[in-house]
Amino acid sequence: MTDTNDGFTKLKEEYSKINAQIEEIQNTQEKVSGIQAEISNSNSQINALNTLINSINEDIESMSVEHDTNNNSAEILQELTAGLKGTHSDKESLTEEKSILDIASLILKDTGIKTRIIKQYVPVMNKLISKYLASMDFFVQFELDENFNETIKSRFRDEFSYDSFSEGEKMRIDLALLFTWRTIAKLRNSVSTNLLIMDEVFDSSLDSTGTDEFMKILNELTSDANVFIISHKGDQLMDKFQNTVRFEKVNNFSRIAA
Repeated sequence: MTDTNDGFTKLKEEYSKINAQIEEIQNTQEKVSGIQAEISNSNSQINALNTLINSINEDIESMSVEHDTNNNSAEILQELTAGLKGTHSDKESLTEEKSILDIASLILKDTGIKTRIIKQYVPVMNKLISKYLASMDFFVQFELDENFNETIKSRFRDEFSYDSFSEGEKMRIDLALLFTWRTIAKLRNSVSTNLLIMDEVFDSSLDSTGTDEFMKILNELTSDANVFIISHKGDQLMDKFQNTVRFEKVNNFSRIAA
């Protein structure tokens, strides 16, 4: 029992020593962890400082290049100043041109000078159209507005459209408009021409009465003009004109017939 008690006492002593060693080891491990955290933090700071150093070096190199190019900065500044003056001059020229174009655009709009001219000539045109229609025994009230929309009334003042008439009546309206425009052009431009060329007017839908009435208009309105009528109905119109020139096609070429 005495030996056992002595051994048990020694075991307690050894146990106390081992616990003390374990506690010392734990303390050492905590210090090592703290040191490792400090090392990691220091490495991060070193990396950041290296990045900053590289950026500063790049700025130094860039400033060195700029310093070399600053020797020609005076010449470059002079060139830029001259270019700026030229740009201002171009801007003034373009601004003036734009203002002129804006004024021209305003004048040429439908609400501009065109409307005033049309208002002045529409009543005259309507009178002339009615005159030429009556000359061809086609008694309808034909009027144009400022937008050249027609209003046609016939019989008991019934309203008609252009498509309501027969082809012969349409032809009378077309011819009346043709002679009206010719007269307006003469009034507007103060220039009169003694030449009138009409291509295949008689070859369309004019009936015999319309043809005769149209010949009366030609004789009345073109007494002082040279009128050339191009037509494929040579036999029917032979006795209606003073002179006739006949053409024939030979090998796909037109020539005056002998």
